[in-house]
Amino acid sequence: MNGSNPVPLPPAEPSGAARAASKPKWMVPAIAVGCAVVLLSAGGGYLYWSHGRLAEASAECEAAYSKAVKGRRELAGYLKSDALKTAITVRDSEVEDAKTVAVLASTVKAVSTMKTDIPGCPADGLKGIRAAAARLDRAAAAYAKTVNEVRGKADAVSASKTDKTVADATKVLDDSKGRVEDDKVRTALENAIKSRDGKAISDAVKAVNDSIKAKSDADAKAEAEKEGQAADNGSSYTGDTTGGHIGYTGGGYTQSQGGGYTYTPQQPAGNGGGYTPAPQPAPQPTPQPPQGNNVGGSGGDDGWDTCFTGDTSGKPGIQVPCS
Repeated sequence: MNGSNPVPLPPAEPSGAARAASKPKWMVPAIAVGCAVVLLSAGGGYLYWSHGRLAEASAECEAAYSKAVKGRRELAGYLKSDALKTAITVRDSEVEDAKTVAVLASTVKAVSTMKTDIPGCPADGLKGIRAAAARLDRAAAAYAKTVNEVRGKADAVSASKTDKTVADATKVLDDSKGRVEDDKVRTALENAIKSRDGKAISDAVKAVNDSIKAKSDADAKAEAEKEGQAADNGSSYTGDTTGGHIGYTGGGYTQSQGGGYTYTPQQPAGNGGGYTPAPQPAPQPTPQPPQGNNVGGSGGDDGWDTCFTGDTSGKPGIQVPCS
């Protein structure tokens, strides 16, 4: 107890080498394989995520490309459309505002020189794919804007042409009052003007014009009959010049190539009565008394009646009182 028998110490911990040597040999490769599996799993997840972003960007780029191609096709189609061809053939004189014609012409000229090349999408490179998609989106927007701009300018020309057609037709309506055979045609024209339908206005103006001619022909015939009756009665008919109807020939409203209407005044067919006056005999001159000294006649300006006498010998005659 007092030092002859020392207290035993606990066993010391084995060293790392000793511990490794003491572990079973099959555990070392198993640990190494486990670490490798963890690393491979992390790397595979990153690659999968990166490939997904690339595929998504490529799909967006392809969609932008298709949209740009569609916009280019729509623009080309409208530039060849009948609506635009009709608008660009309208002349200044056929519209209410001539500026619309000039603006459309300059716009179409500028569009015809536009570049229409569309870049494709790159096969790889996330940054490059996204940049290409952005360019294609801008191109698609530009095509859509251009189509709307050209269509708007063409519509402005068409509207201005309709404005002039309506204005001309309104003048026809006003000027034809009291000059048509049937006033229903004027009512139809008024309704057509309200509809702003070019075809309806054209048809209505033609009907008004035909009615004007029909009334003019009927009035001319009536005047001719009056003239014939006057001739049968042995009197000279001089026509109605005191407020009666004046006959007309020709005239009316003609439609121009652009749809407007031009009024041609009707010409009087006679002197106020739709007839041609009968020719009157020319006035005959009033006989004048002889002047001066005439053989066998009276003359002189002194108030005396004098005569000349003579024989057949050729001697000069002598002046003697006629008594």
